[in-house]
Amino acid sequence: MKKSGLLHKAEKINNKANCFSILAIIFGFVFIAYDVTLICLCPGTLLDNIISFSHIWSALGIYHIFAGIYRLKTRHSVWQSWKKWFKLTFVSIAFIITVISGVSLYYILTPELADMNESVDYVIVLGGGISKDGKLPVSVEKRIEKAAEYMNLHKDSIGVVTGGTLHFLPVAEAPELKRFLVENGIEESRVLVEDQALDTIQNFQYSCKMLSEHTGRSYSEILNSSIGVVSSHFHLRRAERLAKRMGFTNIKGIPSKIPAINIVHTYVREICAYLKLNLRILLTGEPSPITE
Repeated sequence: MKKSGLLHKAEKINNKANCFSILAIIFGFVFIAYDVTLICLCPGTLLDNIISFSHIWSALGIYHIFAGIYRLKTRHSVWQSWKKWFKLTFVSIAFIITVISGVSLYYILTPELADMNESVDYVIVLGGGISKDGKLPVSVEKRIEKAAEYMNLHKDSIGVVTGGTLHFLPVAEAPELKRFLVENGIEESRVLVEDQALDTIQNFQYSCKMLSEHTGRSYSEILNSSIGVVSSHFHLRRAERLAKRMGFTNIKGIPSKIPAINIVHTYVREICAYLKLNLRILLTGEPSPITE
């Protein structure tokens, strides 16, 4: 009787282990499918696709599949196979990363936002990528729609659309952004095209130079003007931090939405980008203020 009870208990443990293993394998394929979906939504060139940040989801998926198969074959988890010192090191590092990421996420979620009824002198629309076929992803179209909404409310504001030829892609982004703005009712004369920038720092540098040349005002006057920055909500805090370090004194974010399927990925990527920015500032002091 006692032996039968032990066998029954062992069978329950094995069934539970099998369920966890199968779930891990299923989640693994879901993570890989998420990566593929993100690539398909905005395909780049072959090289651009190979180095895409989205592959962290495939890496996570491969680990889950491996862990699931390992548990099915050995009847114990990968975690159980680790040495005690390795477990302690892993947990410590994971805890530190979680705390730092949590703090970063708080700041990312709380940018300084402009009031849509408040007029600004200039509107800088930050690019966010373009496909190899010259098509804007939905998240960037949302930025343009928000910029058009704002500029239609404030007829005196001058806009700058930014974005050069990124990541081995053959098409510059800014001209396409202007075309969308014009289609949304903004006069061509109100939109300047900055098509050389390769990152957010250059977006601000070149936009300042272009506005100075267009208006005949000094860099200092541009930097002290009221400026609305249009970007996806997740990107605004980092953009504002960069702009203020570069000398812009009166800058506010105008947020746009992103498709639901992109939310998890974009915020994970943005946490990494925000940490990278803070590390760069700490180690190099860059970016430095814009000067003429």
